[in-house]
Amino acid sequence: MLELLSNVDEEFGSVVRSDVARASALRDPVKAREAAYKAWRTMRSRERLAEAERSVPLQRFVETRFALPAEVASGRMRMKPPLIRPSKLTYVEKGGVGKQLSDGWALNFAVGCTHGCVFCYVDEIQKKFGFVRAGPMVYEEWGNYFGVPENIDELIEETPWVKWRGEEVMLSSTHDPYLPQLYRWTRKILERALPAGVRFCIQTRSPLVERDFGLLLKYREQVRLQVSIATMSERLARAVEPRVVPPSRRLETLRKAKRAGLRTGVIIAPVFPPNRLRPSLSEDLEALAGELAEIKPDHIYGESLHVRGINLVYVERALGEGIKLEGFDQAARLLFSAKLADHGLSGVWWPEEV
Repeated sequence: MLELLSNVDEEFGSVVRSDVARASALRDPVKAREAAYKAWRTMRSRERLAEAERSVPLQRFVETRFALPAEVASGRMRMKPPLIRPSKLTYVEKGGVGKQLSDGWALNFAVGCTHGCVFCYVDEIQKKFGFVRAGPMVYEEWGNYFGVPENIDELIEETPWVKWRGEEVMLSSTHDPYLPQLYRWTRKILERALPAGVRFCIQTRSPLVERDFGLLLKYREQVRLQVSIATMSERLARAVEPRVVPPSRRLETLRKAKRAGLRTGVIIAPVFPPNRLRPSLSEDLEALAGELAEIKPDHIYGESLHVRGINLVYVERALGEGIKLEGFDQAARLLFSAKLADHGLSGVWWPEEV
């Protein structure tokens, strides 16, 4: 077991290097994935755009009520109440996939996410189903489309919050609720939902949540605040989370929340195989476990990088190299558990099939 843990970096690094070495003789896997992606995107974009033109008028680029990065497209969209919808990100006993993030409910009020994390699984969901709500903007690259319903204020007013009294709701599962473009509406949602008795698992990568500590502390029994961290390596983080604050800043948010008296959690995800920007997975997890040992969050979850839709295309492009995932999930789980145990911590690993 210990030998497997100590050899995982070298083993997976050699697999990737051998694949790259064969790329000139065999078909380049990155280029093959990108070609397939571009063909799919072109075909689907034409189909969906034609459908949009035949049905409801949709403006692809419109004036918005918030500032967006220059490369991000926005679309006109509307939603129907309520804002809270069923979610599979819950316990198996509640009919979910085994991720302990809610009682089977999620609150998502945007399409897309300006963080632009290249590994995100949500792009697959939006490209399959987001057109109905948001139109053809969802066929842009992940991170380069973003929309908020025109009727968001009405949705907040028309959602019967008391219906979910005592139920834990994930805020949010398809976007960060504390994006700069969303903060004001997240605040309004909490101001309406918390007094009605709704409980929340707030999931964020943004320090803007610190602005709401006063409100969250008032309802501390109804709230747990969780941050997501993929790596302690700032080089790797800059490549795969291009518009997110550094990992150290997210840990500071967690530290402040814990000191203030909030229930806290961290999701170490996605765990990346060894790569040129962060060669040693063992050292990376060691550094993160050391930080968490000082903070002592109430919950720790972990998950390796999984293939969802075309996210691996984005990942390999950002890293500038191929990624080999076969067999990695088990090796990453062992390292995750071992490093936490070394620091007197324990966590829950979400396996690849979850």
